[in-house]
Amino acid sequence: MSGVTAMAAKKFSRSVYAAKLREWGEIAFVDEAAFQHRGKWGELFRQRIGAGFERRMIFEVGCFDAVYLCRIAARYPQVGFIGLDWKCKAIYEGVQRIAQSGLRNVVLLRGRAQEVSRIFGEGEVDEVWVFHPDPCDRPAELKNRLIAEPFLTEVHSVLREGDSNLFLKTDHPSYYQWVLGLLGLPEPTSFQLPSPGVRSRDLMRLEDIPPRNEAVLRRFEVVTNSSDFWNDPAALAAVEARYFAGEVTLFESRFIRKKLPIYFLQLGRRATPFVGVGE
Repeated sequence: MSGVTAMAAKKFSRSVYAAKLREWGEIAFVDEAAFQHRGKWGELFRQRIGAGFERRMIFEVGCFDAVYLCRIAARYPQVGFIGLDWKCKAIYEGVQRIAQSGLRNVVLLRGRAQEVSRIFGEGEVDEVWVFHPDPCDRPAELKNRLIAEPFLTEVHSVLREGDSNLFLKTDHPSYYQWVLGLLGLPEPTSFQLPSPGVRSRDLMRLEDIPPRNEAVLRRFEVVTNSSDFWNDPAALAAVEARYFAGEVTLFESRFIRKKLPIYFLQLGRRATPFVGVGE
């Protein structure tokens, strides 16, 4: 197959799934439709769930085919769960799973996490889950990493006041390094090479690690930080009351089998930060 033909086939395949998703307009919101409930997601879930809706909403970035999200949502039918991914095929598979399971408390979006403040209104979300984001680990891609000041600023605006949090899991040491740099936190001793389970090529160059970001730290406090989540009793205890407690993603299961760590951070939303002149 020629390059042009292959590209056309790929585009056609994506269009097919995008068209199929539009047939599920009650639970799949594609492209611009992802923004239509901004500030009104509570109304949507009240209609879908009924009077028992607890007015709590969880947003998962990178939900893929929603296997993980649906497994948790089935245990908490009075909570609204919103999953986002970019791949139409994965979302379509997730929609089928939601429909077959009869879950009224899950919807899926096709869109970009960087547009979170277009998807939600201020103070509309209780938790944001970013589990295994694209590592963007090539030097030219570092600027595309999701966990950075622009995204975190928008997340702060959509999280409710009070006990609202962003949770991050990653299997990439360099991504963990990146976030630790933003937060001004020291690296774990396991990153001091030579070290079992960590290769030099897995780590960032010192000059690429971002400096401590005061704008981020005015918006979030570090509640939990673990360099080996599933073998860290304190970290597990800290999240035991969270909806995802004890639930392992597909990515995590692979690393657990290989006895490799999952890196974890819980960032709690601070009260609306003071914004100084020139910021």
